[in-house]
Amino acid sequence: MTFEGDSTQAACIPNAAAPLPSEADASNLTAANSDTNMQTITQTQNTNDIRSQVVNTLREWYLLASDSIASLLDGRFAQQPAQDLWLLGRHYDLKVENGEQSWALGYPPQIVKDFSRLIWCTYRSNYSAIAQTDFTSDAGWGCMLRAGQMLMAQALQLHYFGRNWEFDWDSSNDASKRQLYMDIVKQFLDEYSSTFSIQRMASLGGQFEGKDIGNWFGPYETARILHGLARQANHPVSVYTTTDGVVYLADICDDEYQPTLVLVASMLGIDRVNPIYYPFIQASLMLPQSAGIAGGRPSSALYFAGFQGDELLFLDPHFTRPAINLRDGYTRADLDTYTCSNPRRIALSRLDPCMVFGYYCPTLESLIDLRSRIELLADDGIKSIVTFDNGHAPEPAFQPDATASSSDEVDRHPEPPIQQSTSSSDADYYSCANRPKSESEEVISGCSEEEWVTEL
Repeated sequence: MTFEGDSTQAACIPNAAAPLPSEADASNLTAANSDTNMQTITQTQNTNDIRSQVVNTLREWYLLASDSIASLLDGRFAQQPAQDLWLLGRHYDLKVENGEQSWALGYPPQIVKDFSRLIWCTYRSNYSAIAQTDFTSDAGWGCMLRAGQMLMAQALQLHYFGRNWEFDWDSSNDASKRQLYMDIVKQFLDEYSSTFSIQRMASLGGQFEGKDIGNWFGPYETARILHGLARQANHPVSVYTTTDGVVYLADICDDEYQPTLVLVASMLGIDRVNPIYYPFIQASLMLPQSAGIAGGRPSSALYFAGFQGDELLFLDPHFTRPAINLRDGYTRADLDTYTCSNPRRIALSRLDPCMVFGYYCPTLESLIDLRSRIELLADDGIKSIVTFDNGHAPEPAFQPDATASSSDEVDRHPEPPIQQSTSSSDADYYSCANRPKSESEEVISGCSEEEWVTEL
């Protein structure tokens, strides 16, 4: 029924006298709609990118202001800055000659250059949704997973390049190094096909740790996820994890030693790090095997790569950038989003006590050397949180269920038997108060305790 003067209803009635549109008109209309949709998508992406840039800038200002206020309250501005700086086992002397420094602001160019070679993993957006969810960004919940990625990325750089390396992006002589560097970064791109992608990490955490994607992951969980993904992919760098501070050497040693990233998750206090552990944190970053530390402020994960005095140098994952798709070639601008040339510091007194220490040991001799160096710390009066045992880890109190659904995209390799977590809240995981106390990975047959004693 049409009421007189009802233009809305009248507009809905087809006009029999009007000519029908031709196929060309329909094709043009479809193309126009497609162009409009593409423009809308592009405008939305541009808007999201601008929003991310604004948020990142505001966060940077806030962090700089809060750090400055904390330094002022602690009285650290009145102190002479330390003249020694350590960055992943490398020492830099910052003494100023003749009362003048040769660099303008911040740090000397060689420190900035060394720091910028670290792979910086941050929040990303606009990537493929994670495992049957609507999450296309990990902003707000993935910071510890990103800190874990940085631990693994540094181990891979040590594995393929060693500690002393650099390359010229524009030099044809460094083409192989450039390609190898890109191959390392590709393992952390936000695609399911990337070995240590956020999708695979979050999915595996959901399978074996009982975590819903979008919830915060703790340091211990992150270490176990890296262990699981490395085993799934039969990765050339294996990952060994421990939570009680004991590294069982017989579990690492196999018929043929494999380069190993040793991850030690530990609780160094209650609300803050106990000052008794400050020297060990610093000494850990001085070791040649150091791959860094994943820790942070309370509920805010960071990756620590060095220290100056009583402050740690860190990379902050809390900056959102558009995801970079997996493809054949990458520009320098693409990879620049994985580097940071601005070292920032945080006082040891402001750290959360739960953290993961990473040590990369490419050879059996390197592992033995790590043991010797850590045990020698006691001679200097440093309380260590890491000890070594020649045997195997004790059997877990119960046998975990290592099965998982094969329908998930992350299930592409045989799964390692990973013990189910006993904690029920994110806060419990972050404080490490209720974390499991023993590793439940498969016992690897290899060197016997007697052989280790003979070797050591």
